[in-house]
Amino acid sequence: MPQVQRLELRDALLGLLACAASATDVIAFLRLHQVFTSAMTGNTALLGMALGQGRLTAALLSLLALAGYIAGAALAALVLRHDAHHELRDILGLEALVLLGITLLWWSRGFPASGPLLQLSVAASALAMGLQSVAARKIPVDGVPTVVFTSTLTSLVMTFMQVGVRGRPGSLFPARRQALAFGIYAGAAVLTAALLHWRDPVAAAVPLCAVLAALGLQRALGRGVPAS
Repeated sequence: MPQVQRLELRDALLGLLACAASATDVIAFLRLHQVFTSAMTGNTALLGMALGQGRLTAALLSLLALAGYIAGAALAALVLRHDAHHELRDILGLEALVLLGITLLWWSRGFPASGPLLQLSVAASALAMGLQSVAARKIPVDGVPTVVFTSTLTSLVMTFMQVGVRGRPGSLFPARRQALAFGIYAGAAVLTAALLHWRDPVAAAVPLCAVLAALGLQRALGRGVPAS
């Protein structure tokens, strides 16, 4: 029973991070000139299209997103502590600080339409997602990302077809867990888009609130999240 409880709490932690990533991408795409700051596969495609069409401003934003993401992942990789629990806490704390900064910027100035503030917003948003991509690796749940879900969707479908349909030996529990994370990601996208249509300041706070909730849950768990 304790093992089941820990799995459920880890799933909640991953779900909150998936929510943050989804909301961040929706905000970036709809308010920061159609760029992705967590989904680097899509962002790389946008970069290639912008370069191919000679849209240098759009290419610069995609390049800044890519650079920010790499910088965030590199910074998180430098956070070395005695165990994954404390590393996760420190990385989530850094991510929360970055998200707090850009949320306050958007609250005070609105979503920037152009110029250095737009570029800063894109780079900082991607930096936060780069940090999160490493943080998720500190949570010992295999096959459930919080940033990229393409391979997860493939794994989910394969497991369902082989175990659920063809009756091969195995468990559907990993597929259910992946489906839950995917559903949270999709639901957060719908929620954030609706909030942007209603009131920008509320939508701007969604990624920060999700990460702060994840940080609070992680702290409450204490040693309940074992080192990976």
